[in-house]
Amino acid sequence: MDFSTAIVAGGICGLVGCVTPAVVFERALRPGTRVSMSAGIASIMVSFLVLSGVLLVVYLVTDTGLLEFGCAMVASFLLFWAVEALRAWRAANGRAQG
Repeated sequence: MDFSTAIVAGGICGLVGCVTPAVVFERALRPGTRVSMSAGIASIMVSFLVLSGVLLVVYLVTDTGLLEFGCAMVASFLLFWAVEALRAWRAANGRAQG
């Protein structure tokens, strides 16, 4: 796998790993909605299994590009959750007036 393919594929897979917890998170941000703790834990476990499975597949299928793929996957995952953390902070504290 060449460098650019590894970066793009890793970024996409990192975002795919965010889908299940993001659905639960978005439901929790809605006013008046209750989300169970078990749904949150299950979504995190699914995310972990998806990301681990993708890394395993890349490790088994290709002999190069694993480091680039993994770094891009983790970077996109963390960037997504940094944005969501900002949204949660704003939802909890109200938007700044200005």
